[in-house]
Amino acid sequence: MIDMLYHPLPLTLGGLIFLTLFLVLRRTRLRSHYLLLPAVAWFLAALDEWYMSTYYPHMNIRVEALLFLALMVVATPVGILLAALPRRS
Repeated sequence: MIDMLYHPLPLTLGGLIFLTLFLVLRRTRLRSHYLLLPAVAWFLAALDEWYMSTYYPHMNIRVEALLFLALMVVATPVGILLAALPRRS
Protein backbone atom coordinates (compact mmCIF):
# COMPACT_ATOMS: atom_id res chain seq x y z
CA MET A 1 0.00 0.00 0.00
CA ILE A 2 2.76 2.45 0.93
CA ASP A 3 4.63 1.55 -2.24
CA MET A 4 1.61 2.56 -4.34
CA LEU A 5 1.24 5.86 -2.47
CA TYR A 6 4.88 6.88 -2.36
CA HIS A 7 5.28 7.95 -5.99
CA PRO A 8 5.53 11.55 -7.25
CA LEU A 9 2.06 11.74 -8.81
CA PRO A 10 -0.02 10.54 -5.79
CA LEU A 11 2.10 12.66 -3.45
CA THR A 12 1.57 15.74 -5.62
CA LEU A 13 -2.16 15.06 -5.78
CA GLY A 14 -2.26 14.81 -1.98
CA GLY A 15 -0.52 18.17 -1.69
CA LEU A 16 -2.92 19.68 -4.22
CA ILE A 17 -5.90 18.40 -2.22
CA PHE A 18 -4.67 20.17 0.92
CA LEU A 19 -3.87 23.31 -1.06
CA THR A 20 -7.36 23.26 -2.58
CA LEU A 21 -8.93 22.80 0.85
CA PHE A 22 -6.95 25.77 2.11
CA LEU A 23 -8.10 27.94 -0.80
CA VAL A 24 -11.74 26.91 -0.37
CA LEU A 25 -11.81 27.34 3.40
CA ARG A 26 -9.69 30.46 3.76
CA ARG A 27 -12.69 32.80 3.50
CA THR A 28 -14.84 30.86 5.96
CA ARG A 29 -12.38 29.60 8.59
CA LEU A 30 -9.70 31.69 10.22
CA ARG A 31 -7.53 28.67 10.99
CA SER A 32 -7.45 27.20 7.48
CA HIS A 33 -3.81 28.22 7.07
CA TYR A 34 -2.89 25.15 9.12
CA LEU A 35 -3.79 23.05 6.06
CA LEU A 36 -0.68 24.42 4.36
CA LEU A 37 1.45 22.37 6.78
CA PRO A 38 0.43 18.97 5.33
CA ALA A 39 0.43 20.42 1.81
CA VAL A 40 4.08 21.42 2.16
CA ALA A 41 4.97 18.03 3.67
CA TRP A 42 3.32 16.18 0.76
CA PHE A 43 4.95 18.46 -1.84
CA LEU A 44 8.38 17.98 -0.25
CA ALA A 45 7.93 14.20 -0.29
CA ALA A 46 6.86 14.37 -3.96
CA LEU A 47 9.86 16.50 -4.85
CA ASP A 48 12.23 14.14 -3.04
CA GLU A 49 10.69 11.08 -4.69
CA TRP A 50 10.86 12.68 -8.14
CA TYR A 51 14.50 13.67 -7.61
CA MET A 52 15.53 10.25 -6.36
CA SER A 53 13.68 8.35 -9.09
CA THR A 54 15.08 10.65 -11.78
CA TYR A 55 18.71 10.97 -10.76
CA TYR A 56 19.27 7.87 -8.61
CA PRO A 57 16.95 5.15 -9.94
CA HIS A 58 19.33 2.39 -8.85
CA MET A 59 19.00 3.25 -5.14
CA ASN A 60 17.27 0.40 -3.38
CA ILE A 61 17.47 1.34 0.30
CA ARG A 62 16.61 4.97 0.96
CA VAL A 63 16.70 6.40 4.45
CA GLU A 64 15.50 9.90 3.52
CA ALA A 65 12.15 8.44 2.45
CA LEU A 66 11.53 7.54 6.09
CA LEU A 67 12.08 11.15 7.10
CA PHE A 68 9.54 12.47 4.59
CA LEU A 69 7.08 9.68 5.38
CA ALA A 70 7.30 10.50 9.08
CA LEU A 71 6.87 14.20 8.30
CA MET A 72 3.72 13.41 6.32
CA VAL A 73 2.33 11.11 9.02
CA VAL A 74 2.79 13.78 11.70
CA ALA A 75 1.89 16.89 9.68
CA THR A 76 -1.31 15.57 8.11
CA PRO A 77 -3.37 14.85 11.25
CA VAL A 78 -1.90 17.82 13.11
CA GLY A 79 -2.78 20.21 10.28
CA ILE A 80 -6.29 18.79 9.94
CA LEU A 81 -6.94 18.91 13.68
CA LEU A 82 -5.63 22.44 14.08
CA ALA A 83 -7.77 23.62 11.17
CA ALA A 84 -10.90 21.81 12.39
CA LEU A 85 -10.81 22.53 16.11
CA PRO A 86 -12.54 25.71 17.28
CA ARG A 87 -10.42 28.61 18.40
CA ARG A 88 -10.19 29.28 22.11
CA SER A 89 -10.85 32.79 23.35
